[in-house]
Amino acid sequence: MAMPASADPLTSLAIHSPRPRKNSTLILPGFKPLLDSFLIGPENEALRELSQATSIAKLHERSPLLLLGSSGVGKTAVAMTLATRWINDAPNRTYAIVSALDFARSMVLAIESDDMPRFREQYRQVSCLVIDNAHELSGKEGSQNELIEVLNAHEGQDSLVILTSLTLPAFIPGWNHALASRMIAGYSLELQHPGATTRSELIKRLSDAQSLPISEEERNEINSQLGDNQSLHQLQGLLLRWRHHHRAHEGRVKPNKSKVIESLVESQTPSPKTPLEIAKSVAREMRQTMEAMRGPSRKASVVRARGLAMHLIREWTDASYQAIGGLFGDRDHTTVMHACKKIEDAIASDPELLRCIDRVRQKLLP
Repeated sequence: MAMPASADPLTSLAIHSPRPRKNSTLILPGFKPLLDSFLIGPENEALRELSQATSIAKLHERSPLLLLGSSGVGKTAVAMTLATRWINDAPNRTYAIVSALDFARSMVLAIESDDMPRFREQYRQVSCLVIDNAHELSGKEGSQNELIEVLNAHEGQDSLVILTSLTLPAFIPGWNHALASRMIAGYSLELQHPGATTRSELIKRLSDAQSLPISEEERNEINSQLGDNQSLHQLQGLLLRWRHHHRAHEGRVKPNKSKVIESLVESQTPSPKTPLEIAKSVAREMRQTMEAMRGPSRKASVVRARGLAMHLIREWTDASYQAIGGLFGDRDHTTVMHACKKIEDAIASDPELLRCIDRVRQKLLP
């Protein structure tokens, strides 16, 4: 059934993380949103209702809450925020907030150290459990079976379980049918990328946050040429490229703005290549080897090439931080997050890095 249109087309949902609490766990150290709020537009009307104070108070009645959506749509930020608001709605609520791969790793360590009772208590007896990127448990039969028992333990309790996933569990390869049924037993919500109205405001907020010299006319021109599947990180990348263009032509005759914006938008189009193909292209462009980029080398040129490859894979594909880390010597997802952030910061002041990205993109185009 269609949701009624809201009088206010945009609502800001302040992004929060829970404060440390006794008997609670938070293993998402790389979580750092670009903005301090998630902008809810008409395309995510159901989230507006879900985030109301009256809904937060009864959120556990919809447990398990399954948040779906493609990479970069904001699932983690929304999950963290809803969980934090529910936790803070009553005293003494405990929590465990982890990525799916960290859940699996913790289980392996618990088995190896003969400490499964403590592991099970950690996830079964908390008031609120958040499993981020649940799809990363694909093919991990033992972890999936344990997650079934965790969900069973929370069933009928005044507790809240939130899971995020790229897609419905029925469409995830190597997925336990019983777990799929348990995950969709509560409330499922698919988050959408921002539509035109929401995207316009996001462009303004991002440009203001980064002090970018973009006029309202230019913002509108950029927005009019964008498609409907732009993530917040892609918008940020586009604006950083615009700043570089502005600086490069400062004090000179500037080319036609519409043509420039069209070119910048085209350069944001995701690559049709695989993560490995992108990594190899970066290696060739920066005169490195895949062996060096996958290895432990901390040589500046290798670190730069590795970081750029990670950043472009994240920007141009749906690969998760965990999957990208696996491509580069099984590095931890927090290491990938840090590497991507360093490249994002460098792009803002390094024209040569932008030119390198352009060359890689041109070579990857079909």
